[in-house]
Amino acid sequence: MSFSVDKALKSKVVLLGGEEELLLRRSVKELLAQVAPEGDDFDLMTLDADAASPEEWFAAAGTAPFLAERRTCVVRRLLRCDEPERLALKALPDYALLILVADDEGGDELKRRKQQTLRAKWQKHVTAASGYSHFFESDGKSLPSLLRKEAQDLGAALTPGAASLLAEMVGGSLSRGLGELEKLAVYAEPGTQISEKVVREVVVPSREWNIFRLVECVVAGDVAGAFQQLQILVVSPTKADDAAHGSVLPMMHRQLRFMWQARILVEAKASVDNVPDWVKSQLPDRPSILKEPPYRLGKLMSFARQISFATLTNCLQILSDADAKLKGMLPASSAMETLEQTLLLLTRELKPAAVA
Repeated sequence: MSFSVDKALKSKVVLLGGEEELLLRRSVKELLAQVAPEGDDFDLMTLDADAASPEEWFAAAGTAPFLAERRTCVVRRLLRCDEPERLALKALPDYALLILVADDEGGDELKRRKQQTLRAKWQKHVTAASGYSHFFESDGKSLPSLLRKEAQDLGAALTPGAASLLAEMVGGSLSRGLGELEKLAVYAEPGTQISEKVVREVVVPSREWNIFRLVECVVAGDVAGAFQQLQILVVSPTKADDAAHGSVLPMMHRQLRFMWQARILVEAKASVDNVPDWVKSQLPDRPSILKEPPYRLGKLMSFARQISFATLTNCLQILSDADAKLKGMLPASSAMETLEQTLLLLTRELKPAAVA
């Protein structure tokens, strides 16, 4: 369901959020253009969730309007407040419009899981008060075509391959993709198509892409390439421990789980576009390879054709041992050396690429 300004304005409370920061900003701007077209300060207030209490939000939205028909209060960074029950949404007067914005503040996998849980709590609270909620999530499947259309609007042209590569390098985010697209349009020569080579030269890749490239190098036996990606992800040896727990190991584990699911499809002689029900029953709901965008599925399936379940089991054990070493449960050197040794062990395990 797409975002509807009309439906949102019929409610006293509106909850907006999601990964697509650009679309989120646009939606808030569209709402405010309706209720305060001239930016009327008398009947519009913006608060931060960690700088004001839910009671203060209620008071700001519940104050009688002065010049406008409605009193509007925008609360940003909503997920910094973990007590939805303190906000008596049902008691808001009819002229009130409370816009709750659950900004995506990033963070490691643990922080993101907490944000998802808290977002669900807020959504339940808003729904119980007959409020309107909408979340702008990334859609990797349609992203390449959207980027090509946006490129045309900028007077540029993306080749299909460049569009897929750009979508992959920005982690499937339209917001990030549009930001990088503006740079590409300036960098590319007028009248020429933006190629994959130009995308690789200009675009700043997401951490997710760097992890995928790291796994790609490991599978290919490219130790130098894997170490280069590791340096990019860690930034500094003194931050190796934080990077290992916050992104490197969790995301590598995620990629190996996807490769395991891809191997199930290979063994069942099934394609990602036509998966029998008995095969789907063997795949987890989260994370599910079937929800991955096409540009990534092709590579995962290619990896899976080279690797056996036994090899993947050994790789998962190597990651488990690395986690234990970083936590002091097994003897180890520094965090950076542990990560480098882990990559060497994974490369040695995957290098033969012999499927049993």
